[in-house]
Amino acid sequence: MTKSGQKLSIIGIYISQMFMILTISVFLGGCASFIDSVNDFLRPERLVPVFDPDAHITPQTGAVIYAKNGIVAIAVPLHDVKNVDGFAIILHNRTNHWVSLIKEDCQMLDQSGEIVKQIDKSQYSFYFSKNFKPKLPPEFAADVFRWDKTIRIQGDPAVLPTEDFKKTNIMPKNTHKFFVYFKKRINKSKNLRIIVPRITSEFNDDQTTFVFKFRMQRM
Repeated sequence: MTKSGQKLSIIGIYISQMFMILTISVFLGGCASFIDSVNDFLRPERLVPVFDPDAHITPQTGAVIYAKNGIVAIAVPLHDVKNVDGFAIILHNRTNHWVSLIKEDCQMLDQSGEIVKQIDKSQYSFYFSKNFKPKLPPEFAADVFRWDKTIRIQGDPAVLPTEDFKKTNIMPKNTHKFFVYFKKRINKSKNLRIIVPRITSEFNDDQTTFVFKFRMQRM
């Protein structure tokens, strides 16, 4: 083989080696990116509050608190239920008259603008275990007490009502607690709104609506 032929052969081998190294690098980089994507997908999701200057967000439980028209409204994301998106709703009536609401009207609004209705109590057995009892996070009572010492919240499990009345009345200076659950979103909306509508004053029929903002975040 002539010297020029040897040079061409060496250059060809060098180019082949560089191409192989480049191919392996791209492949390994793609694998690493794929593995990172899989690991990110497998990380658990958690409901976290969205910052709102008009709201107070509790440090331990991520509850969102609003106070408007003499009513304190609190939404607490529940992390002990895995098959649904669950929230505890607490309403404290600071006024001197009764207020009322229809709990079944509470709903979720996802980022696509779709309204998601609550899971009906008749379907609870499909989503929850036989002995399931809704409960507040154990740190929640202390969270609220630090914000307002006049509101006393007990973290014991709530008993589901045996009768389902449409209208719920809340006496003056009293607190009412209930739980709402929604099916997991098929479209995986990251931004959610929990709407507690039309809390009505029995004194003058004024209505107050609360909108709580949350988003899904991988931990």
